[in-house]
Amino acid sequence: MGLLALSTFSQSVEDSLYVINIRIEGNKKTKGRIIERELTFSADSYYTRNELDSLFEWDRNRIYNTNLFNTVDFSLVEQRGDSVTVLLTVEERWYFYPIPFLRLIDRNISDWWVNRDRDLSRINYGIRLSQFNFRGRNELLRVVLQSGFTSGYGLFYNIPNLDKKQNHGLLLRSSFSRARNVAFNTVENIPRFTFDSEEVLRRSFTNIVRHSYRSSLYSFHTTTLAHTYVEIADTLANLNPNFLGEQRTKQGHFYFGHAFRYDKRDNVNYTLEGTRFFVGFFKHGLGIHRDGVNYWRGRVSGAKHWNLKNNLYAASDFSILTTFPRRRDYFNYFRIGVIPETLRGFDLTVVEGSSYAIQRNELKYRLFKRNFKFLPIDQFRDFPISVFWKVYYDHGYAQGFPNYTGSEPLQNNYLNSIGTGLDLLLIYDFTLRLELSRNSQKNTFFFINFLALI
Repeated sequence: MGLLALSTFSQSVEDSLYVINIRIEGNKKTKGRIIERELTFSADSYYTRNELDSLFEWDRNRIYNTNLFNTVDFSLVEQRGDSVTVLLTVEERWYFYPIPFLRLIDRNISDWWVNRDRDLSRINYGIRLSQFNFRGRNELLRVVLQSGFTSGYGLFYNIPNLDKKQNHGLLLRSSFSRARNVAFNTVENIPRFTFDSEEVLRRSFTNIVRHSYRSSLYSFHTTTLAHTYVEIADTLANLNPNFLGEQRTKQGHFYFGHAFRYDKRDNVNYTLEGTRFFVGFFKHGLGIHRDGVNYWRGRVSGAKHWNLKNNLYAASDFSILTTFPRRRDYFNYFRIGVIPETLRGFDLTVVEGSSYAIQRNELKYRLFKRNFKFLPIDQFRDFPISVFWKVYYDHGYAQGFPNYTGSEPLQNNYLNSIGTGLDLLLIYDFTLRLELSRNSQKNTFFFINFLALI
């Protein structure tokens, strides 16, 4: 028995490769330790070739999902006998973007086209200054200056690697907005707006501090402390006395909570294979302000993606939200109909609910994949395009708020839809969705949307 075990061990060593060194190339700005944090193999260790191929695949996915690189490649070089050097080659993205923007205020293009009569005044414009990979440490520093339908500013600084082990992180966010055109109520599942050319109808401030802890390669904990403050004009309070509750014109509250996220996906921007899971619990109103905000919020969500081979893929996800007590003011309503909490086929409506559950399924086939080469600049040289054809089935349910009729007839009813469409996946995983849906209300619509949904 001992001879058999010794023979098996000797054969295993002979079939293995000894990784003598790991060399990283192409990271002109990114610190090497940021990349090394994502590796699951190490130097001075034996691995079979099959083990290395599997480790390379998932390590490549994790490094790519930092959104720092256009390409990530592993290769074996300088092989001498069973000793090899692993070469990890990356191509960095462009990291500084001073981007002017024009953006619809509405939830999607179809909402603007149908419900808002293609009103061009419903546009925000401004400039977004984003410095990705700040200091070469995968930090994001962003400043947003905005005018138009809603004016204001936003400051965002995310430090994902505070300590040497790169387990702890910190996010700081501050924003201010003011609007002369505000949704003050909902009628038959469509938000109704009011406008005042002379008076600002709503001012709001939000500040967030969030600590993160990465307990493993795919597991993340976040603890959040935030404060929000809003002022509204008397006009708004008169139109809807429950906008802030009891015809208030000012409201401020802190909220605090903890969340856990498990995320093992091949591409976080457009996933074809992998699993994600999220659970979080939050308390809104800590007794510091006496403005009527006092409720708990819990959320659980998850998704599973399958690569069925031969360019065929399947996905299924769910999201459950519950809040209690159920009674609260309009400003603090939660709703189905705002990305990512949407049901395809119900793009024109919102369904406000104290609790809701949605579940979505899709099967898709990749029709086309090609990488075009245009500009001589490394960061923009490659222009990949993929096209997917899909079919889907979505369904959900929302429990309405007490004594509230704005979300009728969709609240407290089982909702479902079927559809087909195309996903166009472009450079930097930008996604354009073209979808034809028929919902349980027997309405058929064609929708254009951005960003992957599941």
